Amino acid sequence: MIRRYQAYNEKRIGILEKFILVTWVIIYPMMVSMYSMLPPLIGLAGYIIITNVNKQRIYALSAMLYLMHLDLNLTLPIFLSIFIIVMVYLFLYSNLKLLIRCRVCLLFALIVMIDLFYYLSLFIYDFVFNSSTVINDMLLAYYIAIDIFIGVML
Repeated sequence: MIRRYQAYNEKRIGILEKFILVTWVIIYPMMVSMYSMLPPLIGLAGYIIITNVNKQRIYALSAMLYLMHLDLNLTLPIFLSIFIIVMVYLFLYSNLKLLIRCRVCLLFALIVMIDLFYYLSLFIYDFVFNSSTVINDMLLAYYIAIDIFIGVML
């Protein structure tokens, strides 16, 4: 069983998977900027970056490009999402990995932390620069809930 899991992790990405990945990175942030009911999936992208930074770097790089594209399309502060994810990775991930053995529980904790720290930093950004990047309403709770749901389903 362990050998099969290691073989799955070491598998190379095929042409169809690359096409789907590139299409998702390019198209979905544009759809999010047009339709406000589509969640930005920042926590899921952060989870993908954190878990694949040492294994499948193409997934980590594509998630970073997705976040950059999302920041540009939604006029969010550039590199803020990547900065929050790197801070979570550096300061919290190793401790969480030791404390939480369940993979789904770790995914849940990471997505919640990334989303909460990111939206908190956006609120601080709005306060400091007197802007209105994000509005505090139930849509943020919807984004976080859908982000967690999609992460757990994967």
